[in-house]
Amino acid sequence: MTKRRDVLKFVPLAGAIAVLPRVALADVPALTEDDKMALAMGFKLKTADADGKKYPKHTNEQSCASCLHYTTVGADTARCDLFNKTVPKGGWCSGYSKRP
Repeated sequence: MTKRRDVLKFVPLAGAIAVLPRVALADVPALTEDDKMALAMGFKLKTADADGKKYPKHTNEQSCASCLHYTTVGADTARCDLFNKTVPKGGWCSGYSKRP
């Protein structure tokens, strides 16, 4: 039989787990187009702004939101595994890999 004391031990833990995604994203800076790695990978805040001559395989249907490296945390932004920074869902870089 579960005791009340045993249940109360897990209440603070459940609260911490609910807040964890917001805290983890709070310390992650947003990626800018001026970042050295972003420049090297052709990162753009809007997929339509990508250089079509330099990246001929790019299409406007490709965006961070449909990329394998995009991990959704918030409504409009998420963490990118390539840059370890937050990126907008409408962004694009040459590291784009379509999510299966």
